[in-house]
Amino acid sequence: MQKQKTKILCTIGPSTWDENVLRSMVNEGMTIARINGAYADIAELKRVAATIRSISKNVALMLDIKGTEVRLNKFETPIPIKIGDEIVLGSSKQNAIYPVTYPELYKDLKPGDMLKLDDGKVSLRVQKIENQKIIAKVGQGREILPGKTINTPGIPLSNPPLTPTDIEQIKFAVNDNWDFVAASFVRNAQDIEEVKKHLGKSIIKVMAKIEDEQGTKNIDEIIDACDGIIIARGDMGVEMPYEQVPAIQKMMVQKCILKAKPAIVATHMLESMIENPNATRAEINDVANAIFDGTDCVWLSAETSKGKYPIEAVHTLKRISLEIEKHLMPEILHGDPDINPITVALARGVIDIVESVSIDKIIVATGTGKTARIISSFRPRQPIIALTSNETYKRQLQATWGITPIVLDTEVKDRDRGVKRIVKRVMAEKLVEPEDLVLVIRGTTPITKKTNSLEVGLAKDMAK
Repeated sequence: MQKQKTKILCTIGPSTWDENVLRSMVNEGMTIARINGAYADIAELKRVAATIRSISKNVALMLDIKGTEVRLNKFETPIPIKIGDEIVLGSSKQNAIYPVTYPELYKDLKPGDMLKLDDGKVSLRVQKIENQKIIAKVGQGREILPGKTINTPGIPLSNPPLTPTDIEQIKFAVNDNWDFVAASFVRNAQDIEEVKKHLGKSIIKVMAKIEDEQGTKNIDEIIDACDGIIIARGDMGVEMPYEQVPAIQKMMVQKCILKAKPAIVATHMLESMIENPNATRAEINDVANAIFDGTDCVWLSAETSKGKYPIEAVHTLKRISLEIEKHLMPEILHGDPDINPITVALARGVIDIVESVSIDKIIVATGTGKTARIISSFRPRQPIIALTSNETYKRQLQATWGITPIVLDTEVKDRDRGVKRIVKRVMAEKLVEPEDLVLVIRGTTPITKKTNSLEVGLAKDMAK
């Protein structure tokens, strides 16, 4: 059965805690399970990770920390509002409503500033700051819900990049061998470095969620500092004029491709499927356009965390991916990734070969996954099978377009025996047929830091 090349990330929540639901989602093509740290405690992180691992050793785990995201406290019942009402946002537990993740928000605001709550469903205009409280007037909305986000369009905030809860969750992820940490509302490279500081020597990859004007303006330095970008269109469309989001999406995806780092397009992809079993045609076009843009991965949020049809949502993404990928063309992009020039030259040579010879599969021995990501960035038609040096590097490739990763955990120093071992390994996994014409890319040993050779042949001959 053909596999989609575009990877699928699903947010795990009450709708998907059931083991049978998760298993069905994996079977439909989920490659990354995301847990939102804004709603989860350590016990839930531990429980969800154990369930995912019991179902599949191939699904990557992503911890999404709050970072500089500002959220309301979790008060008991929704607060009804109407236009013109006065709302008071306090700065501590002594207040009914306050920004729990950044109690000192009042310090960054002045009269006339606009606040948007719950992805823009509620708008408040600041009237005055008094006794460490924000007094604001309702301009739009019907109710204020507990725990929702607070956006401050055009207003740079001075809150620290990590909260104590974030640091606690990062420590857990390191000790529990997770694969990704996604940092919310990344503003600059320094925010990424702060996350990395708490990762220590861990090989967990850091994904930067770009959600506001600061992050957009600093996108080049952020891409250089992180391991991939998440284009979080929900908050971005609140923090910035929403008509700018489509062009920003295309720009960020292209920049990631040029750096051979994964790009994930997120938010509202199949929003209607929270309540309905079928996506709207506009949503289908949105997902398709993200794939045409070159995104590595598409993202489901509420569709799978609290929606009624999580399995159907994953199936819908798979159907769209399989169809649109038929129309993608390989493209050699002349970016400037910070990598060995020999590897870049080999990757470009791979595209020349597979376009002029009827290659069935591309096999790449890639210790950390970097060479496989470079080849993927050229978007070849052929499936890419990547052999990595450990399980974490394998799962981290589940964020990169077109790659099926497996582990080759021992080195064979002899060149010919190395190629034989590589091909036998992928044939044993039934990823390659004996009659397939394959292209093998590797170093002088099967797993090496420097990729410097390629070889073409029938799989059955190379495995002898």
